[in-house]
Amino acid sequence: MKKFSIALLFLFNLAAFPASAADAPASDASIKQLIEITNSKKMLDGLMPQMDAMMKSSMQQALAGNKMTAEQEAVVLEMQKELATLLKNEMTWETIEPMFLEIYKKSFTQKEIEGMLSFYQSPAGQAVIKKMPLVMQMTMQMMERRMAVMMPKLEKISAESVEKLKKVSEQPKG
Repeated sequence: MKKFSIALLFLFNLAAFPASAADAPASDASIKQLIEITNSKKMLDGLMPQMDAMMKSSMQQALAGNKMTAEQEAVVLEMQKELATLLKNEMTWETIEPMFLEIYKKSFTQKEIEGMLSFYQSPAGQAVIKKMPLVMQMTMQMMERRMAVMMPKLEKISAESVEKLKKVSEQPKG
């Protein structure tokens, strides 16, 4: 009976305190180490010119075929500059790093971060780090081409829906 009571007490303690060292939240230091090893800051810095180029490309697509006056072009250029400045000012490492820390703490245990650190320090992990910017760049280019193909279809669906809404709105209520 005494052994049973001790075993029961042991099980109760496990149930009451399920968070073991393996389930411990990741530490800021380990997350920062992971961020450093994966070159996350460098990737963020490299992402800004890509975002700017995408924004300009989207703007050109949206305005395609529309003749603009010199004044209108100046307004569009000014808007692009303002958007680029906003992104540059708001997407700094100082504003992004605390978000990374919070997200990683909520998403990964210390043991998982340690596993990622081990992987990213390995030759395979270093290859992923080295090649991921190219993978992302090629992905973005392919997505842009895919969106260009889809755009006429999206515009058609949108125009048809607007027409249907007009018809529904014009019908007498009753």
